[in-house]
Amino acid sequence: MLKEINCEFFTEKKIEFKEGLNVILGDDSSTNSIGKSTLLMIIDFVFGGESYLEKNSGSIKALGDHSFSYSFLFKNESYYFKRETKTPGIIYRCDNLYNSIEIIESKKYTEFLAVNYINNIDRLSFRETVSLYSRVWGKENLNVDKPLQSFLREPESESIKNLIKLFNRYNEISELIHKINENNESKKILKGAVKKDYINNITKSDYKQNEIKIDQAKKQIDEIKDGLLKFTLNLNELKNREILDLKEQKNKLLIGQNVIQNKIRRIEINLEDKKSIKPKHLSLLTNFFPNSNIERINEIESFHLKISEILKKQLMEAKKRLENELSEYSFPLAEINEKIDKILSGVESPKYIIDRVLDITLDTNKLEIANKFYDEKITIDKNLVEFKGKLDETFSLIINDIQLKINNQLLLIHKEIFGENRRAPEISLREKAYTFDHFNNTGTGKTFIDLIIFDLAILNLTEVPFLIHDSPLFKNIEDFSIDKIVLKYNDCKKQIFISIDGINRYNDVTQEILVKKQVIGLNNQKLLFVKDWRSN
Repeated sequence: MLKEINCEFFTEKKIEFKEGLNVILGDDSSTNSIGKSTLLMIIDFVFGGESYLEKNSGSIKALGDHSFSYSFLFKNESYYFKRETKTPGIIYRCDNLYNSIEIIESKKYTEFLAVNYINNIDRLSFRETVSLYSRVWGKENLNVDKPLQSFLREPESESIKNLIKLFNRYNEISELIHKINENNESKKILKGAVKKDYINNITKSDYKQNEIKIDQAKKQIDEIKDGLLKFTLNLNELKNREILDLKEQKNKLLIGQNVIQNKIRRIEINLEDKKSIKPKHLSLLTNFFPNSNIERINEIESFHLKISEILKKQLMEAKKRLENELSEYSFPLAEINEKIDKILSGVESPKYIIDRVLDITLDTNKLEIANKFYDEKITIDKNLVEFKGKLDETFSLIINDIQLKINNQLLLIHKEIFGENRRAPEISLREKAYTFDHFNNTGTGKTFIDLIIFDLAILNLTEVPFLIHDSPLFKNIEDFSIDKIVLKYNDCKKQIFISIDGINRYNDVTQEILVKKQVIGLNNQKLLFVKDWRSN
């Protein structure tokens, strides 16, 4: 609960709050512009709101930027904070003397409040939970016919969604909504692909024709495969026989080639240079054989040289003849090798067969893609019908249940105030719209009573942690009804902050309660702030 708010510009520097009802009391003259609504805006401000900055800019203009120090009590433990108008996006966590010890971003701060105020509200932030039920003059949530409207242009569908979240029922439909959004996005993508001619937009008749064409194309490809297989098997048999014949021919040629190469090699050995014996070497022979006939030896050596020249000429002619014979082997061997390579490399398929298979495959792919996207479209449409049907059914059950609970509570509170003589207001919820029926009792006072009763019903039924009701809600309500409403406020354990004036009109019990629950009294001489800028 909120314990206190401090400000150096307050007439009363510290304003303390209680559990249950907290009253900002105006004077009996119902004097305006004394700070009643402003203090309610400040309470909303310490709860993370922004309306004080937007709707009470006169305070900032007159006082300059200022700050509020305040504390909460949760489970018997106090928490101290400070928030400044100059930097509303951050909140200072403080010690008990309001010395800053930590800076907290506003989002983290409201998460802290949510943890301590709200046990379990599905997907609804703290501000989304409390802002609507902080009804202060200047905010846009005072429409008596639209009690779920947080601001003027809020779509009614959004208001209803927030109400479902407030009752912790949104998780029952969130998965269905997610699936519907996913399928709608997929449908949008498919439409975009059709629009850009990435895929063909076909009908059910086209789909069936495509299936027939796909089946026919697959049969054609299977027939070509079977034909090629038979052709390949027959060709392999022929291929093996040809290779054997060619290898036999090649071996014969290689044997003949090898014989000639060996003959040439022997001639080349015989043609190697035969060096003659030099005279100086022969002269050395006399050292060992003194009686040697050197001249006779020279004659013999000369004869040998002449014989060698004759043999060399004959060998050269033989080599040339053999080389000519060897060259005759090159062409047939090369031809045989080429034939073998060609056979072993496989048989090239006829071009028209390849082109035909390619054409059939491409056409089939196009048909299959078109049918695939048609199937996808049918599945998406089917899913959307199914999910929307489940969503409508679930949504209807949820809002009917919430509607029944709210209307029962409205009836109960209304009876406690008016008895059986008047008809209680009723809310009627639909998916994207709602009505709050006053049943022809549309006087200003009665409609504001209905709005107050609605808030009390929500306070009782949900985890909304507090209410803020400003004095304009009470202005046109009959005194008897105010007496009853104050009793209802006083019975509540959750904090309720109200501003009210002219209490001398109400009965003694009401006046006693309001004075007892007063947190500050304001009048023409005692304003909320120390500075009066009303006449400026």
